[in-house]
Amino acid sequence: GLAGTDYRDRILPQQSQLVKAASEEGKLIPAQLTNTIIESVTAVMETKSSMGLIVAAPTAGSCGTLAGTLWAVAQLLDNSEEEMLRSLFSAGMIGVFIAQQGGFAAEEGGCQYECGAASGMTAAALVELMGGNGLTALSAASMALQNTLGLICDPVADRVEVPCLGKNIMAALNALAAANMALAGFEQVIPLEQVIAAMHEVGRNMPQRYRCTCKGGLSITPAAQAIHKNMSSSE
Repeated sequence: GLAGTDYRDRILPQQSQLVKAASEEGKLIPAQLTNTIIESVTAVMETKSSMGLIVAAPTAGSCGTLAGTLWAVAQLLDNSEEEMLRSLFSAGMIGVFIAQQGGFAAEEGGCQYECGAASGMTAAALVELMGGNGLTALSAASMALQNTLGLICDPVADRVEVPCLGKNIMAALNALAAANMALAGFEQVIPLEQVIAAMHEVGRNMPQRYRCTCKGGLSITPAAQAIHKNMSSSE
């Protein structure tokens, strides 16, 4: 992705602060946890973009989903450090299951491999944070992954910034919904291991143009091409 304060000043002028300010001014739809998640996910992504220290869980391009969501929810619930660590362990286990059947690279299977995987990991972590059991966590991860099958990777101007930020936020809110659905007793219908297999089947059959090649989707829109040309000329 693009790095440095110059990029942040020009393209991403502290967007996480924009969310916070707009919320405090009453400009946003009342949904405090949602808005806090958007703010914190954005902050993680901005740190990544400016070459700050982040945990690539599961990847740098999807790093905002897990960290941003868990931080926002844990702050609301006043969870202990041990509870947060246990939730990260649960997320990691879902990541292990996904890795065993494939991988996390959008170049191999689109953004379902990155933001989709991050959403499934986060859903399980949220269930753990709420004191749910392992089966409920697996169900939450299954539902979150089901909702992201087929997600393409189409970065604008060869940078992992747009639409990546929006996809991280979408993945975060999807994880929150999936966790609450599982905690409420919704039926996953398709077991997690079968959903993961389906995700990789979709990834193998996804056209190359939609797998982080910048040859399809938003990457080839006139606006994206103009941004790419402008940025290339200023480098």
